Amino acid sequence: MSSGSDWTAIETLARALAAPATPQGLACPAYEGRSVANLLPSVVRALGLENPPGSPLAPPLAGDLDPFEHRRAEGPIVILQIDGFGWYPFAAWSRPEPDALATAWGRMAQPITSVFPTTTVSALTSLSSGVPPGRHGLLGPLQYLPRLSLTADILRMSRSDRSGAEELVGPGWSPSDVSGVPPVFRRGVTGVALSRRQFDGTGFNRVLYDGAEFVGYSTASDLAHLLGELLRRSHPPPVTMVYWDELDTVHHLRGPAQPLFEFEASRIAHLVAHVAEHAEGDRQRTTQLFVTADHGQVPVDPARQIRVDLIPEIANEMARPLAGDRRAGYFTARWGRLDALRAALRRNLPPETRILPMADAIAAGLFGPPPYHPELAERLGDLLVLVPIPYGLLTPRLRVESRTPEFLGSHSGLEPEELLVPLVSGPLGAFRRPERGSTPAGQR
Repeated sequence: MSSGSDWTAIETLARALAAPATPQGLACPAYEGRSVANLLPSVVRALGLENPPGSPLAPPLAGDLDPFEHRRAEGPIVILQIDGFGWYPFAAWSRPEPDALATAWGRMAQPITSVFPTTTVSALTSLSSGVPPGRHGLLGPLQYLPRLSLTADILRMSRSDRSGAEELVGPGWSPSDVSGVPPVFRRGVTGVALSRRQFDGTGFNRVLYDGAEFVGYSTASDLAHLLGELLRRSHPPPVTMVYWDELDTVHHLRGPAQPLFEFEASRIAHLVAHVAEHAEGDRQRTTQLFVTADHGQVPVDPARQIRVDLIPEIANEMARPLAGDRRAGYFTARWGRLDALRAALRRNLPPETRILPMADAIAAGLFGPPPYHPELAERLGDLLVLVPIPYGLLTPRLRVESRTPEFLGSHSGLEPEELLVPLVSGPLGAFRRPERGSTPAGQR
């Protein structure tokens, strides 16, 4: 990506990935080989598990993205998932020549898409299961669960209208109660999940990493230390999935500003460089590192967040609470009142709002190709509503109601800034700091 011609090709690819691709004129995730759902299928194939039992995986990465090229992995595979790590701020950060480490990351990167909705619940589940959201059935942080006849907050695994956490996770609870496809760690892959300590044992963490060894970190330096220890094991885990959330948090609170992104990206790049520089030479060569994300972010205006439950004309036509996420809402009409609900939405939401029959959104491939989760249509409801920037759809989520309107950044829609994320890949040694005398490898 360092030369002008390389950048021209990369920018052309990014525009193509974000271009309208559905009959409704919407962008669509590139589930055929250039989305985050395709990463794990390539990893599974590189481990020699071509067809793990259970639901079929998504296709592997497109050939120019897959570093294994149908070969077996030589050593450990590390997947660093950076929440909110969007393609466009990444490209701006990694292009300038003065920052050698950022430029090295840029040379190892190409744009890919997230999934739809572009939100953590759906994308991380696709990253850990290797299938699109329509197949695993995790369709947003607010999720209708037909078997329980309630709308759940998936991150808290509790009812969306209550303030507690893990309310739904009882003694007989299983990740299969919410997800239709288990993570690859239940399908023959041995590995480790390296994530925040406070996520250990939570319902959503079990959905993502059930079957993996969990290692919890407390700080950035603790993450680097623990990842280094994992790679120094005499038999390191074949797959280590690492999750970092602070970039997403600061962009939610302060808005998706480029200086904030660059500060966080540089911090993460130096963290990874520390791990690489302290790894043994053979581990630097044989460890394959992927860095990617669940989504990017767009700005939102606190004054333009819409509480649909406080608009009687809309609320009176709804059969159940709003589901989905702030920028992509799922609405279900009372019996016989679908047209009335659609009309009420058109009268009360911004003129640029897109309102689609959910069946059309599914048929257009937004949630991926079949086979689908058996409850997909019921979980989604009747209408998909995509609001324009800087609007959002709010519900009385008690956990965050007092501060939710103050968010300055958000995601879950299909704007290019939400949809496109980087896929950075190379041997671990390529992530060392160039100024320390190393020669970046794996450059395009």
